[in-house]
Amino acid sequence: MKTATIDSLLNNQKKQPDYKQMSLLELSGHIVRNSDINALKELHDNRSLFHYKDDPPLLMADYILKLKQSKIANQWCGHDSMVLENAYDLTMAKFLNTPVECRDECESDETQGPDCRYYYEAFYDYATVKLEAKSSTNIIEVELIAAKMLQRMVMRHFYLSCLECKRQGQKLVRRYHWKLNGHTLAVWLPTEMPGNRCRKWLSDNIPDVDPARPGERNRVQAIVNRLLRRPRIVPLYEMDGKGKNVMARPTSLYAIIEEDISTKGLAEVVADEKADNIEQQRSAIRQLGRYKLKVLILGVFDCLSCGNYEAANFVTKFSLSKATFSRFAGCRWANNDNGTVADFIPDLWRNTAHILASDPCFIQMAQEAGVWKRVCQVLDAEKLRSPQND
Repeated sequence: MKTATIDSLLNNQKKQPDYKQMSLLELSGHIVRNSDINALKELHDNRSLFHYKDDPPLLMADYILKLKQSKIANQWCGHDSMVLENAYDLTMAKFLNTPVECRDECESDETQGPDCRYYYEAFYDYATVKLEAKSSTNIIEVELIAAKMLQRMVMRHFYLSCLECKRQGQKLVRRYHWKLNGHTLAVWLPTEMPGNRCRKWLSDNIPDVDPARPGERNRVQAIVNRLLRRPRIVPLYEMDGKGKNVMARPTSLYAIIEEDISTKGLAEVVADEKADNIEQQRSAIRQLGRYKLKVLILGVFDCLSCGNYEAANFVTKFSLSKATFSRFAGCRWANNDNGTVADFIPDLWRNTAHILASDPCFIQMAQEAGVWKRVCQVLDAEKLRSPQND
């Protein structure tokens, strides 16, 4: 019995594919059809198929890193370093991530990110058709052509990732999916609109909505734009000498926010908003889930108001890395070693500072919640980066 088992193991080993001898298309086929992690590993770890300027042949990860460091990528991302960082992560995930493999083990229903098999399937189908049309019998030539096709695809998806992350990085508007009668209308709403009020506001202010009607989404969006003028970040140099914003603000939206803050408190409103829009957070923060994210934010506000804010406590309690927590709600970002304001402002403070500073009532609430000092630091940082200071 023991001998038979050993023989079967040896036979199985003989049947294992020789990945080193596979062509690029064969590796892609194994990834698509068999969810073959070994084929994916071979492609990423051992195939230097990519070329960038005068550099020697590069692995895919190195090529994507070169794209990230290029001037054109910086332009694609609107010169926003965080958008660029997220675009790099998203592109890597598109060609490396296999989320289905861990779904049975994962307790969370949160998205596991892109599935690389869809991208390799698109490459495989496209390259197969093109190569068959060329009818080349030269194996080396076929491999070079396929590699160029894959490189073009990776570059294109890096560009698309930049556009997607730039859209997600817009702090002032977000896409809300309004579900009606089995249909969904994607509507852009100001991020300041509390997530739990979006549906009610749309229902109260936009009558006779028919999602199946041609042009309905544009009609609904036009009404939203008219009633809730799209806000923008206003630098301090556009404010008058008394600290008031020269531009008018959408009073109906601010009335909703003020009502919510008055009823539930600033910390509760901010926590609800971030939890409702968890998909806009960084990957490590999204993995907390909505409930834990809300608990985290409430804890941060509570510690600030009590004057005992210690980042290490949150890092341990929520199993976050120091870097992740620092980028989300760090407390030591205001000044660098040389005394200047840091280039990076944590997400929690950046996302809430401007609206809190725009109204005397909000300022008072921020002071009571213990976060006004953070708000002022954000505004000071924005002022230093304004065109007048460039």
